[in-house]
This record gives sequence, C-alpha cells and structure tokens, in this order.
Amino acid sequence: MTTVAGSSETAERSLDRPVMTLDLPAILGNMKKESTWRTAKRNAMTLVKQPIFRVVLVALQAGAEIGAHETDGPIIIQAIEGRLTISVDENEFALGAGQVLILREGLRHAIQAREDSAFLLTLASEVVHPAERLG
Repeated sequence: MTTVAGSSETAERSLDRPVMTLDLPAILGNMKKESTWRTAKRNAMTLVKQPIFRVVLVALQAGAEIGAHETDGPIIIQAIEGRLTISVDENEFALGAGQVLILREGLRHAIQAREDSAFLLTLASEVVHPAERLG
C-alpha cells in the first residue's frame, strides 16, 4: 500500500499501485506552496494513472476558469473545497465541498472558481483534460 500525504515539485511518486491512500488536505496544502500556485491561477496533480482512468487534484484560485471544452470520455468532478460553477451547454451547476457532478463524454463544459477552490477530476480517458494543464 502507498500513502500519499504530500507533494513537491520534484518528488517522484507512484501513480499506479494496487492499493493507495491519499491525504487530500495535505496534498492540497503542499500544492498551494508550490511556485505554480503563486505564478498561475491553477495547479493540478495527477494522483492516479491507470490504463482505464485517471484521478487529478485541481486547485483553482478565485476567478480562475477552465474554458469550454469537450471530453472523449465520461468525467466526474468532486468539489473538495471552495465553490465552483460548471457550465454545461446552456445550464449552470453550482458545486460546493462534498458535491459531485457527473458528465457523459462529448458534453461541452467550462469550470469557474467562485473562490479559491479544489476538486477531484476523475477521467475515463487517456486524452489530457484542460484542467490537467498548468496556467
């Protein structure tokens, strides 16, 4: 079993162990200490990477946006902290800590942080999602 309790910009970690536990508050706290958080409006860290899915922790500063895009597989957005607005076609969904939004593939969506926020993004795809890109 691997326990991931923190991160660093240079630390190596296994993304595909048979059993993993994740300390999300510790990881998120460390992400917010990285230079990327100070110089960009968002930071992201892939926590799990397996052939059929990925789990990415995304931190957004207040007002940060991930522009409209589509995915080639279903996604799950689970708010960890803060408040997010997810626009899906003509609809808007507000997510707070502990809330989850599930989207099928091909739906055009955008994400905006109403305040400093973090969410887990689970992807059933091998294509990089815009939230995984820094900046």
